[in-house]
Parts: sequence; structure tokens; C-alpha cells
Amino acid sequence: MLESQASSAPFDRSRLLPRSGIGVDGGFLVIAPPGNPIIRLDARLLDRIELIGRAPTVPMVAGSVAAVGVAAAALTLIPGGIFACVGLGYLAHERFSEARRRSRTRDLLLALGDLEVALHVADGPEAAKGIAERLAPYTRSAAITRPEVYEDAKRRMRAHAEGKGERHARRDLERALLVGGDVVSLHGEHLHVGSVAFLVNEVREYAHRGANLPLTGGRLLQAAMGLLVVAAEERAIAGEDVEGLARRIGEYEAWSGHTAAR
Repeated sequence: MLESQASSAPFDRSRLLPRSGIGVDGGFLVIAPPGNPIIRLDARLLDRIELIGRAPTVPMVAGSVAAVGVAAAALTLIPGGIFACVGLGYLAHERFSEARRRSRTRDLLLALGDLEVALHVADGPEAAKGIAERLAPYTRSAAITRPEVYEDAKRRMRAHAEGKGERHARRDLERALLVGGDVVSLHGEHLHVGSVAFLVNEVREYAHRGANLPLTGGRLLQAAMGLLVVAAEERAIAGEDVEGLARRIGEYEAWSGHTAAR
């Protein structure tokens, strides 16, 4: 990863989105739930960041069913039909409102290989879009547009050429995900958050349930986010996508006027 002081420098919480407590610090995604230490994720760890919407299908269907029920209750002569109308009418209104709300909601999708981690942004679609746009240029699938990302890509290419790709990739992981001052790292079959260790299978089970890892002092870390470190370790072993990296470097050099000799 690029050398950066962002991982250790204090962060002004007033820069975070007010409802979700999410923000950006250079190339870092910053998450600060109330009462929890600041979580920092280096976006250079990720293959891509996308926006996803929460599907409105289920509430739309429920609303439609309730609306049909309103019509049926209105036509019936059975006593109590008026109360059924009121109740089903309220349900239809609530479900359609939920569908409209979901159609406007955007979450962040953090992707690394086959692993996709959704992060809800309660502040609305524009806020989520702003986070994604600021971090996407640092990801590994994005076209290179920043000099610091170009230099990082060149460093990784040199490491591969020297046969040191895996070693450098592992070093990049050393401070890629932090919970306060605790580094999230993989050691064999255990994922460590500072001095606390979890079996990787245990972390997967937590992630499958959409749960957080319980840390000491009441701290929390989304289990699926911890799996990003596991996936990055697997990528380090498999090796760099040299062809894709070379293409991105070449495109940036053609666009900016850089050459390999400069």
C-alpha cells in the first residue's frame, strides 16, 4: 500500500456522515460507530467499490396484496369489513412507502475477488455516491488517475519482476484494516484483531449471519469486513494480476505523458 499517515493520525469525527458515521480519509474508508474505536480500511485492498440498492420487490408485493385486500374488504357485506379496510389500507401505505424508500437507498459494496461486503449508508444515496466516488480511484480495478496510485502500481510491478510479489503483498496487509490501534491480520487458521483471535471458520459463520465479531471492551467489527483480510491473504498467495496492472499503468502513462523511463 502507499505510505500514508492516515492509518495512525487522529480523525476529526465531525467529518463523518452524521447518521452512518462513515467518512473518507485519503485512501481510507473510515467507520466510527458510536462508542466504538474508529475502523479504517485501506481502499487499495479492494478490487472495486460499487453502489447497490436495496430491492423494493418484497414490500411492493406486500403492498399490492394489501391493496387487493382493501378492495375485497370494501366490497364485502361481512360485518367488520370497514375495519379490515382501514387495517389493510394502512399496511398497503406502509409497504409502498418502504418500497419507495428502498428504491432511493444506496449501500456500498466492497469487493475483493469473490467476496462482497455490503455497508449500509443511512445518510442516503447522494452520501453513499460521494463516498464511493472518493474511494473508487484507489481500488485495483479502477483506471489510474492519481499520481500516488500510479507510484503504488509501479512499486507492485517492480516487486513482481524481482520475485518479491507475495512478500510485498503481505507487507501491504500489515495495516490495511485497523480497529482503533489494533491491526486485523491473519495467522494460520486464526484472524487476529489485536490480541483477540477467532478461527476463520468462526468468522465466516458470524459473517453468514450478518453479525459482528465481539471484541474486548464492547468493541465491534463487522465479521464480513474481517474476511476481506482473509481474501487479501489468499490473493497474495495466488499472485498479482500482472496483466491487469500493466494495462492500467500503460493507460495512465499514455494519458499523463509519463513513460517508464521518467
